[in-house]
Amino acid sequence: MDWQLAAPTVLEIVLCVFILILIVAIGVIYSHVRTLRAALNDCENKNAEAILRVEAIANNANNQQTEAQARTLVITRHLKELEEKQTDIENHVRELKLQDPSLRLYQRAAELVKQGASIDEIIEACDIPRAEAEMLVMVHKQHS
Repeated sequence: MDWQLAAPTVLEIVLCVFILILIVAIGVIYSHVRTLRAALNDCENKNAEAILRVEAIANNANNQQTEAQARTLVITRHLKELEEKQTDIENHVRELKLQDPSLRLYQRAAELVKQGASIDEIIEACDIPRAEAEMLVMVHKQHS
């Protein structure tokens, strides 16, 4: 076998140059694909971290809202209790205003007797007759 080198034709030279250009182009494209994949992975990682941060913020906000709702319920319950107490007090005040004024004087006189006031002090403070003041003092002494 005799290997003789024949001069390459123009077509063969063009094909060789074209093949070299294709090989270089494939290398450049492969390099760009690797760079784009790395950038894509980096973006995916950053997006995953951002999603985790947003989820944490959302969970925190949800917890705060739940706590605020619970506090609102407690405050509402306390307000209702206070309103009921206020209504009771208003009713009691209304009843006291409707009581006979002379009855209140005798209640005051009885309190003074319990505190050890004299008959003259009771007459002066409550504007009741001496006989009634003496009777209150005697009744108090009998119960003591």
